[in-house]
Amino acid sequence: MPEPLYTAANCRVAYQLHWSLSVFSQSPLPATDEWREPFSTVIEDDGVRLLEFNSSGDDTSRFFVSSRPDVSPAAVIRCIKGRLQYQLRSSFPQLWRRHYAITSVGSANNDVLQSYVDRQVERHPQADSRIVERLRVAQFYDPSVPLDELRSSAHGRFAHSLHIVLENVDHLNDVRQEWLVTTREMLIRVCRKKSWLLSRLGIVANHIHILMWCDIDDVPQQVGLSLMNNLAFAHGMKHVFENSFCVGTFGPYDHQAIRLKVAGQ
Repeated sequence: MPEPLYTAANCRVAYQLHWSLSVFSQSPLPATDEWREPFSTVIEDDGVRLLEFNSSGDDTSRFFVSSRPDVSPAAVIRCIKGRLQYQLRSSFPQLWRRHYAITSVGSANNDVLQSYVDRQVERHPQADSRIVERLRVAQFYDPSVPLDELRSSAHGRFAHSLHIVLENVDHLNDVRQEWLVTTREMLIRVCRKKSWLLSRLGIVANHIHILMWCDIDDVPQQVGLSLMNNLAFAHGMKHVFENSFCVGTFGPYDHQAIRLKVAGQ
C-alpha cells in the first residue's frame, strides 16, 4: 500500500466539534463550584473543553463540551468520567454507572444541513447546462441513513455525525465526467469498507461536502485523512486536494437547543 499523501503532520484541520454528554452517577455530584474550575483545566490537556454543565439533582449529569479533531467521542466520555472520578475519589470511590448517552451537535441541525448540502449545485451555478446536469448526476443521497438518530454501543447510546468539506488543490474547478464518477464511487466504496454510513455527498466543481455517520471510537481527524488518501489513490496518487480540510459535528439539535437543554431551561 503506498505511503499516505495526507497525514496529521502535513494537513491542517479546521474544526468545530461539539458533544452533548449525559452520564449517570451512583449519587448526586457535589456543588459545581467545588470541582468545576480544576476539572475544566485538566480536561483541556485531553483535548476537551467544558462549555456547559447541569445536574438533575439525582444521578444524571449533562455536559456540553467541545473537542479537538484528534479526540473520538469515546475518548470524550473516558476523559469526562475518568478525570472527575479521580478528582472526587476521596468522597466517591465509585462515582459512575456504566451507561451514557452522547450526541454530536453543530451550529445547524441535521435537517438544516441536509437541505444545505442538497442545494450545492444550485448554490454554485454553471453557465453550461450540460455541466449542471453532470453535477446533478454526481450527487449522492441515501435516505436510509438517519443521521439524527442515536445508535447503541456496549454501554450507551450515541450519535457521531460528521460534516467534512474537501477543497480541490489550488482551488481548481474540475467537472470532467471521469473525475466526478471516480470521486463519487471511491467515497461510497471507502465508507462501506470502513463501516461508515454515508448519508449525502454534495460534489461541485472545486469542493465536496460529505455528511456521514461514524462509530463511537472513530477519530474525526483520521476519518477526514482516510477519505482524502483514498481519493488521492483513486486519482493516481496525486495531491488532488488542499493539505487541509474542514470537519464539524451535527445531529438532531443545534448549539442553542443543547445549551438550553443542558442549562435546564
